[in-house]
Amino acid sequence: MSYQFSKKDIAKIAKTLATEEPKKEGNLFRFVVNDYISGRKITLEIFQDLMIGNRKGNLIQVFSPVGLNQLHHCTNFITSEELGEVIFFAEEKEKLTGFIVSKDAGLTCYTNVDKDILSKDPFKLAGEVLGCAIQLGLTEHKLQEIK
Repeated sequence: MSYQFSKKDIAKIAKTLATEEPKKEGNLFRFVVNDYISGRKITLEIFQDLMIGNRKGNLIQVFSPVGLNQLHHCTNFITSEELGEVIFFAEEKEKLTGFIVSKDAGLTCYTNVDKDILSKDPFKLAGEVLGCAIQLGLTEHKLQEIK
């Protein structure tokens, strides 16, 4: 069964991203994230119980000036008010995909990541994947809860 975003979850996401209460239309929550210092703006959309292929799930969608990014079958999320970031992630067998949305209207995507790198010694990882391992490593406790 798909994760169900509660009203409390939506409020927590809005607070972390320093946005106003999102617009709700049916199964869609829409957040507009503005960074007035840099002039960047993104739109984050959360669709619950959307038919994606042959099964229902959560779709996380981010519009930015450079394009559209989608995360299908979002498993869960975590927030960090200290960092001003929300990490949405989708788990499929031994792979993990993560969207990190930040209050400065940033978006970082890591796709098709082998979950085993999350628990590896960071000194043994290639520098190019270290950031991914550290950021997605924050999801490990949620992944354990889901099992």
